[in-house]
Amino acid sequence: MGNRPPVYILGAGMAGLAAAVRAAGLGMRPVLFEATNHAGGRCRSFFEDGLNRTIDNGTHLILGGNRGLFTYLDEIGAAGGLTPMHPAQFPFRDMADGRTWTVRPSAGRIPWWLLVPGRRVPGGRLVDYLAIMRIARAGEDAPLTDFIDAASPMFQRFWQPLARAVLNTEAEEASAALIGRMLAETLMKSAEASRPYLAPKGLSAALIDPGVAHLGGIGCAPKFGVRVKSLDFAGGRVGALETETGVTEIEDGAAVIAALPPGETGRLIPEIEVPGRFNAIVNVHYLLDEAPENQQKRHSEARFLGLIGSPAHWIFTRGDVVSVTISAAGALADQPAERIASLIWMDVAAALGENGTRMPRYRVVKEKRATIAQTPAQNALRAAAETRFDNLFLAGDWTKTGLPATIEGAVRSGQKAAGLAAEFSNNRRK
Repeated sequence: MGNRPPVYILGAGMAGLAAAVRAAGLGMRPVLFEATNHAGGRCRSFFEDGLNRTIDNGTHLILGGNRGLFTYLDEIGAAGGLTPMHPAQFPFRDMADGRTWTVRPSAGRIPWWLLVPGRRVPGGRLVDYLAIMRIARAGEDAPLTDFIDAASPMFQRFWQPLARAVLNTEAEEASAALIGRMLAETLMKSAEASRPYLAPKGLSAALIDPGVAHLGGIGCAPKFGVRVKSLDFAGGRVGALETETGVTEIEDGAAVIAALPPGETGRLIPEIEVPGRFNAIVNVHYLLDEAPENQQKRHSEARFLGLIGSPAHWIFTRGDVVSVTISAAGALADQPAERIASLIWMDVAAALGENGTRMPRYRVVKEKRATIAQTPAQNALRAAAETRFDNLFLAGDWTKTGLPATIEGAVRSGQKAAGLAAEFSNNRRK
């Protein structure tokens, strides 16, 4: 890679990793800086001493239609790190009345499953699903409630859990355009595109570690513990970047990709307008009693279950660890960990058939600025990948990808920024 033009990438989250991998494939030499001692950002795993288990920082729902992510996994040779769920389905339980149902998309591009009541949300009419077609054409400034009756059963049983899971935003203020784009690429496309994928060994083992190993194998290992303090702008380009260890001159033809959270991006590039509202996500990980009788009484659907009418939104199980996600957590994120774990456990135990009076060991993980608030107003503030500086490009789930701020959005933003950087570099070398 000695004679390849460098591209300096700031941040080794999913956007930065995807940018580095794609840039290398396009003939560039990625130089990846990461302020912390690990890659992955909010998408990572760590060993929790209190549980004696490896847990994910937060649970992320990955679907078959996430083509950017699966392309990234192909690029790093790690396509086998995720396990598809068979059949493709989304089980739910209403904690108010105990009713259960399963949304089951159909195979093929024609969503005939909408015609089968047993595959849909109970209480929903066929006409309620026609709103999906209208939402697919929603303008950027339209809220979801312009298309959906907030008093309908479908709102609480379908649109609310969808908005929380995909946008980390309550459906009452969610962006219709972002929901519509996600549905068009997954649920309304086919069962295969809608199929959930789980990471049996954790997100780091499936997505992050293979990416870091791939970059190391081509001589481009990330530089950990290196925070970029400032960028030097001159003549309409980034001329240098400064870290704690010194100044790096950006040679002519080299590009810079800032794959950082909005706050850090705004600090380094003050003229860039960034979203200013964020929503929290709280995850609670419980270590269950793995006695044989407890294993036998758990339902197979327990590995992935949506709860309605509960402060807990999604339950994932992996071995003897139950991970619960509370999206758009709001004031709950300010509560003490003990209160959160106790409150959530009551519904989780009821849903899984566990003993609700005996509190298992747990770990609460709070991300108070997990994602931007994905409302029409905040969506309008998302920055484009190109900037007014010739050699500077932006990536991150919060940038203007047209997608929700998810892993898929982050990966595609990095891939796009890498493509723009390679185009810039190639043009300069001609």
